[in-house]
Amino acid sequence: MIQILGEPVYQIAYSKVHDRDRKMQLAYAKTGTLRAALTETEAVNVAKANFSEDANVKLVEYITTTNGHHEYRESPLPAYAVTFSHPSNTTVYVAAKLGTVQKFRNNKWRVFDFLWMMHTMDYQSRDNISNWLLRAFSVFGLFSILSGFILFFVSRKKTIKIKK
Repeated sequence: MIQILGEPVYQIAYSKVHDRDRKMQLAYAKTGTLRAALTETEAVNVAKANFSEDANVKLVEYITTTNGHHEYRESPLPAYAVTFSHPSNTTVYVAAKLGTVQKFRNNKWRVFDFLWMMHTMDYQSRDNISNWLLRAFSVFGLFSILSGFILFFVSRKKTIKIKK
C-alpha cells in the first residue's frame, strides 16, 4: 500500500499466464475500486511533495518511450517528467500507473552519467560493463604492461663490479 496525495492506494500487478509483460493498476485501499493513472496535475503535486526545495515547476512532459541515452531509461512507462526552476535543474520522474516517484535527476547526476558512460565505454545503453570495446582496451592495456616489463629486462644495462 502506498499514499498518493494522502489517499491510501494499492498497486496491483497482474499479467496473463506465461506473459512477461506485467501490467499495473491502482486501486483505492478504502473502497477497492480501481483508480485511473495519475493526471498531470496529480503528478506535479506528487513531485512537489517529494522535492525537498520550494521551487516552481518549469516544465512537465508526458513520456511514453525512451531510448538508451535517456536519463529515465529502463524505468516504468508512461511517466511524467516534472522539471523545477531550481539551480540544480532537477527533474522528478513520476510513474503514471504506479503513482510514485521513480527517479530524481539533476545536473550533478547528468555529469556523473556522462563520466560513467566514458568510463565503461558503453555509448549505447551506458550500463553494460561487458562490452567488446572495453574488453579490447583491457587486453591492450595488459599487453602494454607486459611489453613494458619485457623491455625493462631486455634493455637494462648490466653492471660489472671491479675489485680493487
